[in-house]
Amino acid sequence: MISMRQKESSMPHAKRSGKQRAVFISGCSVGVGHAAALLMHRNGWHVFAGVRKLADGESLVAESQGAITPVICDVRDRKQVFEASKQVAEQLDGAGLDGLVCNAGVGASGPIEFLDQEELTTPIDINLYGSIYCTQAFLPLLRKAKGRIIFVTSGTTVLSMPLMSTYPASKIALELLGRQLQGELKHFGIHVCVVDPGHIKSRMTLTANETGGAARAKLPPAAEELYGDVLDAMTNMTEKMVGTGIEPEVSAQTYLRALTDEKPKAFYIADSDAKWMRRLAKFVPESVKTAMANKVLGS
Repeated sequence: MISMRQKESSMPHAKRSGKQRAVFISGCSVGVGHAAALLMHRNGWHVFAGVRKLADGESLVAESQGAITPVICDVRDRKQVFEASKQVAEQLDGAGLDGLVCNAGVGASGPIEFLDQEELTTPIDINLYGSIYCTQAFLPLLRKAKGRIIFVTSGTTVLSMPLMSTYPASKIALELLGRQLQGELKHFGIHVCVVDPGHIKSRMTLTANETGGAARAKLPPAAEELYGDVLDAMTNMTEKMVGTGIEPEVSAQTYLRALTDEKPKAFYIADSDAKWMRRLAKFVPESVKTAMANKVLGS
């Protein structure tokens, strides 16, 4: 078996000039993370792209003509995240890290009453704890450069959406974490911001039917009996959403803005629809949000 370090050493690494800014982005295999890695590279950044598979890293190397540095990193594995930070530190050779984008994320759906432990914990392990592990591991490098941290949230945090399970819970926790860390890290010159990328044509949305169907197949007969109508409505809604949303590059541009704005904000929203949804959510009572969700699901 090839070790993680052996895998990394088999990938070409871009040289970093003295003034070149550097960023680590998690979840770069596909979607916004992939688009962000290429966008940052085109804008002159030294990109350390977190991927879980060697092939995904090799793809980024080929697309960037050897300039992007892939790092094998499953954010669920705290030890592996800290190992990744050591590899980045070695590449930086005493310099600091200008940006950390905690982009890796995963969705979940199904009636919470019947979800097994893995279904329950995976969104929290990846979306929340994965972002915490990355923050812990890369903070020493960020402190050197007075860098910036980006957490990625979701518009589902402002809705009352049945069957979304722990996904919005993990994202609202990230929003609160970002708020707390903003004050905790400010005296180091580190800025923390939260980005709502909007509704994206991501792997999560493009494969929603497949993943939702697989999750539903694991449910016991009692779940179908009790939640069948709602599950059918969710399936119908998911089918309509497949292939919709903004291109990943649009959200990647928002990541870049958050990392480069002279006066960075605490919260960025990539999609105009997401902006309106969040504005309206401030004034809409919870009862109305629930009624809207029920109407969407046909209940």
